[in-house]
Amino acid sequence: MFGYVLANGSSLSKEEKAIYKAHYCGLCRALREKYGNQAMMALSYDMVFLEMLLADLSDDEETRGSERCIPHPVKEHEYIITPSTYYAADMQMLLGYYSLLDHLNDDGKGKDKEAKARKLLPSLEEKYPRQSAALKENLAILGENEKKNLRDPEAMSLIFGNILGEIFVVDDTSFFRDDLRTLGCGLGRFIYLIDAWCDREKDRKKGSYNPLDENISRETMKAMLLDAASTASDAAERLPLDQHVFILRNILYSGIWSKFEDRKNTNDDRSV
Repeated sequence: MFGYVLANGSSLSKEEKAIYKAHYCGLCRALREKYGNQAMMALSYDMVFLEMLLADLSDDEETRGSERCIPHPVKEHEYIITPSTYYAADMQMLLGYYSLLDHLNDDGKGKDKEAKARKLLPSLEEKYPRQSAALKENLAILGENEKKNLRDPEAMSLIFGNILGEIFVVDDTSFFRDDLRTLGCGLGRFIYLIDAWCDREKDRKKGSYNPLDENISRETMKAMLLDAASTASDAAERLPLDQHVFILRNILYSGIWSKFEDRKNTNDDRSV
């Protein structure tokens, strides 16, 4: 369900593209360091957005370097790591585990990966009890509603939004917690809705659950997406962002819409 919160590379400057890629590579490196090479497969641009947002908000000190890696063994590439990178890596693994469970429920594939990922859960749940509880509780509600074949995309997207709302709040005593929670919830709603839109034909053919009415119009869908996106962007504008504000705005105002505007409805996770 992830891979939608990415930049519109055509609207970024050369320098902004380099910074964005370096943060992506930094998160990839952190996943590899903490969880091994296989963890790199969980990497998505969604958590790169979170890392850059939190790093900007916290004025994190950056560690820069260059290296070759398994995905890019020939040419060295730059990476940027901040304290927020490691939080984003942990959240990527937490979300990745439950994403695996979702795929298992859908098609039964990935049991070996799920078993390996499950071993990480106790330490992550102990370290992040609030975020973990939000994931489990809201995914359970989503699962029950799917069994009932509930066709209420607004309600379903809000439940999923509650998950990202908690994940976007590192510290629940933070002065910015309300805006971060609102931003995450809005993005979560958008992700859920755009995923349902992109998967509607596949779900129909497979007989899988989809919250959208089969005859939903593009205009109706766009209105729901606009409401979710506006919630996220309005919250972001209230935050004192400066270092990465142009990249983050690019993502919120343009990048997240790329899959909706793509007539082919491809669901790859490529950006710049």
